[in-house]
Amino acid sequence: RSDVVDACKASLQRLGTAKIDLYQIHFPSAWRNEAFWDGLGDCFEQGLVKAVGVSNYGSSALRGVHKALADRGIPLTSNQVQYSLIYRYPELNGMKAACDELGVKMLAYSPLGLGALTGKFS
Repeated sequence: RSDVVDACKASLQRLGTAKIDLYQIHFPSAWRNEAFWDGLGDCFEQGLVKAVGVSNYGSSALRGVHKALADRGIPLTSNQVQYSLIYRYPELNGMKAACDELGVKMLAYSPLGLGALTGKFS
């Protein structure tokens, strides 16, 4: 928990700014997820960040972090996942539906299909 806050403060120092717009956990851990979620919440409550989110979270982990933060009155802003016109798995596995239901924005990474949609490859 305190490691997340310490890392956030160190990032603020390196960036030379007072607040981070969106602070995300990159990937769910095999253990200690609740401590990481508490750390995100602490960063938000201490005014170090404007919003908190996650990346690469499946539907059940998304529901877990959403509930943990909501219990503290903190909104979960985003879940960053691979999503594009040629990789629409979040629509098939329930991720997009879970995000929509919870009011969490789905942030796409690789929206150009890892370059396949750029016309660069034939």
